[in-house]
Parts: sequence; C-alpha cells; structure tokens
Amino acid sequence: MSDETVFDANQGVKGETAAKKERVLVVDDEEPVREMVGRVIELMGHEVITANDGKQALDLLRTAPFTILVTDIKMPEMDGVELTKLARSEFPDLQIICMTGHAGSYSYTDVVSHGASDYITKPFSIDEMKAKLNRVIREKTLIHELRRKSLELERANQELMRLDQLKSTFISSVSHELRTPLTVIKEFIALMLEGHVGALSEDQREYLSIAQKNILRLTNLIETLLDFSRIESGKGLKLKFEPVRLTEVVEDGLLTLSQQAEGKQIGIENLLEPDLPMLLIDRNRVIEVIINLVGNGIKFTPPGGKIRIETRGLSENRQHLRLVVSDTGVGIAPEDLPKIFDRFYQGQRTEGGMIKGTGLGLAITKEVIEGHGGTIYAESKPGAGTSFFFTLPIFGAASVLDLIVHPMLEEAERDKMPFSIIRVEFWDQRTKREALITDETWKAVIYALQKMVRSVDAVIPFQKNKIFVFSLTHRKLAKEIGERIQVKLTQGGYLPKKTAVRFKTYSYPEEVPLKEDFLKGCRDLLRED
Repeated sequence: MSDETVFDANQGVKGETAAKKERVLVVDDEEPVREMVGRVIELMGHEVITANDGKQALDLLRTAPFTILVTDIKMPEMDGVELTKLARSEFPDLQIICMTGHAGSYSYTDVVSHGASDYITKPFSIDEMKAKLNRVIREKTLIHELRRKSLELERANQELMRLDQLKSTFISSVSHELRTPLTVIKEFIALMLEGHVGALSEDQREYLSIAQKNILRLTNLIETLLDFSRIESGKGLKLKFEPVRLTEVVEDGLLTLSQQAEGKQIGIENLLEPDLPMLLIDRNRVIEVIINLVGNGIKFTPPGGKIRIETRGLSENRQHLRLVVSDTGVGIAPEDLPKIFDRFYQGQRTEGGMIKGTGLGLAITKEVIEGHGGTIYAESKPGAGTSFFFTLPIFGAASVLDLIVHPMLEEAERDKMPFSIIRVEFWDQRTKREALITDETWKAVIYALQKMVRSVDAVIPFQKNKIFVFSLTHRKLAKEIGERIQVKLTQGGYLPKKTAVRFKTYSYPEEVPLKEDFLKGCRDLLRED
C-alpha cells in the first residue's frame, strides 16, 4: 500500500484513543502492510509489535502478553491458519483477526472455525481495519465483563448455598430440640385431662383443652419443618411401605379434622367404596396427605360448604388407584394454580386476603405422593371450588418390586452391600397344604416379625399365608434370620398346633451375581402360588 494511503489513515485516526491500552501483535510477511496496520493501531492509542512470520509471532506470544493478534493468512513456513490454531490453543483469551486476499484459499468459515475472532479481506480501507479492531476490543471487553459478573454470581451463589445450609441445619436442630419438651408437655396435659391428678373444674378443663390443641398445632408445624429439612438436604422423605386398606387411613385422617370441620359447619363426605383393593403405602404419610388436602379444603371453604373424598377407578396400567379430594371453597386463581406445590408458595386463595401458614403442606404432599410412584395435580376455578387428583399404588408383586425391591437393590449397589429376600410360609402339617392364618393370629405374627428385624428392613405380608422380609444382609445372615423366625413363631405360641414354618432365602450378588437375573427371580418369587 502507498504512503498516501498511510497518510490518509493518519487523518482518519488522529485523536481516537481507546479507554484501555491494548497490546497488539501484527504478523505479515509484507513490510508495508505491517507498517500501515501498526501505524493505525498506534494512532488508536494502543501498543503494537510486529513479526515477519508465524514462527516469530509464536515466539513473541510465548514470551510476552498480548491481547490482540492481527495476522496475514498467506505466509511462508507457517501460514496464518496454523498460527491461529496454535495461538487459540495456547492463549484462549487472545482476540485474533485474520487478513487475506480475495483469491485466498480460506473462507471466513474456515478461519473462524480454527479460532479466529474476525476476518478482513485485502485490500481494505483504514476505516474497515479500525472497525474490525474496535469490534474485537469491544468483544474482549464484554467477555471480560461477563466473566467478572459470572465470578461474582458464582461467589454470591456459593454464599447463598452456605446460608441455605445454615438455615436447613438451624431448622433441623431447633425442630429436634423442641420436640422433646413439647412431647413432655403434651403427655402431662393429657394425664391432667384424663383425671390422673385429680378432678378438674370446667374452666380448668377448657383451658387445658385449648393448650392441648395449640400444642398439637405446634407439634404438626415442627414435623412439617423436619420434613422440609429432609427434602432440602436431598435425603427425601423416608417411607415405610406396608399393605393397608385406604378406608382405614382416610377415616383416621378425617377423625383428626372432625372438630375443625364441625367448627366451620363444613360437611365431609367420605364416598370411598368398602371393597377397594389393598394399597402398598406408608400409612402415616398418606394420613398426612389426607389431613393436608382435607385441611386445605376446610381452611378455604366458607361455612356451610362441603368436602368430598372419592375414587375415580384405576390408572391405565391398573397399578394405581385414582382418588380425588374436592371442596366447594373459594377456588384458586389461574395464575396461582401452577405454583401451589412450590415450597413456601402462598397464593391469594381467600375471600378476605391471604391465609397464613408455612406454605409447605402441599409441597410435602407432592413429595409423599411421588415417593409412592404416584402423581398429583389440581383443577380449580375461582369461586367454584378446588379438586386435587392423585394416585396411590395397589398392593401386589409389581408395586413391591417398584417401591421396595428396586430402591433397596440400588442402595445395596451404591453402598456395596448384599441384598436378601426371606420368604416365610406357613404349612398345615395335617392337610399338607399352605395354612391360612386367622386375622387375629396374622396380626400377632406380623407384629412379632417387625420386632425381630431391623427398622431399615421391610416386612410385607401376602394373602395371610406368606410373609416377605427384605433386608440389606448377606445370604448367611438371611438364613439365620429365617431360622430365628421359625423358632420364634413355632415355640412362642403365635401359631395353631400342627402349623409349621418354612422359609426360603434369595440373595444378591452371592446367589445370583447379575442384577437383571436377580430381578427376574424376584418377580418369580413374589408371584409363586
């Protein structure tokens, strides 16, 4: 390029300096090009160093810091593309502009794919070079600012996580500390109300009853906070599955809420059929679900309203029972409906403003239902009431596999522990057939087995003639447990005469080393007649 062109460049860039001085390396095997580009960079207020070829440029990059590299593509020995690839590999923060002629063998896509930040075609005007330099400088500044902001956000996030952990630890610690004195107070008030400390006047009984109700409220709040603490820590809710009749669970939950419903003159209709299939559930947790859903209905339904509990048949795979709890309350606004299961969320679901509470009841309810392999959702219209639809697993081989065998097997694999199943059967020695145990005897047998095994083990009765014990133990210990069960039940007076106890163990990985084969065997074991 001519001196006249360089002179024009001077006219175009005088007085234009950047806020921050950049260090630029210009690489070209043509001296006039190096001088012209270097002069433009200097007049823009930046420092410039030049190199004749790619190797010299790479040496300079390795010995001193640079922020921008401007390189020609066509050069002897090491061309600009090779230099760009090496520079990008070693100096990832370096901004790179490639220069080439119209007839160059590399396209814009080629050079950018190898790490260039931008591309300029020869011959170029001074303004074009200035624009390219200004663009990469702005981009470099933006990247630096984004990284700085990202680092600040990361530090802030770490601090929030630390504070969140402190909060969870504090909630857990305080909740545990409060449980013991509250339990003592609750028991002493119960003793006083039962007359163990002498006769009470009507006023004394009324005051103690008020205190008892509020202690129960506080106890429930503490249990809710403890549940939240477990969920927040990633431990989840610990569920203890057992075969249960839903009608019993619902009746227990409604009994807890009976006085609250009567106080608001709200009718509760329990429309559950008496012959529903047995469910495999955590009894206490599902009672909690009923209390939360029906309690919400009572809270948000005006006096004289109704709450209904009913079934809606089986799920499509026939493995879950579908249920609905509906009320005639004020309903939920459309914008609130997607958020009602969020932790701490409280919408404007009242006629007179927001109702106070922890905002955790529905969040924990969702955790419980999903822990059972079920689903829950709500439908509502303001002024037309709300319906909560949820599913619970039907008791059978499939639900035992999904909710007990699979999770325990995953835990065994994760902690490198063995896993065993003990199948206990009852045999009538006179008829040489499986013995059917009466309800009263069956309850005593189940109770005895639950006392014999560890709390982490699962005891699941089937059809009043067999019981399964699921335990994270090896084969030898599983056999010892089976033998102890035999002795306990036959010599402890739990069973009718001439009733024998037989057991069978099935262990992973000692007996069956492959997981898939073990699961197949589990299915067969659970479905044997």
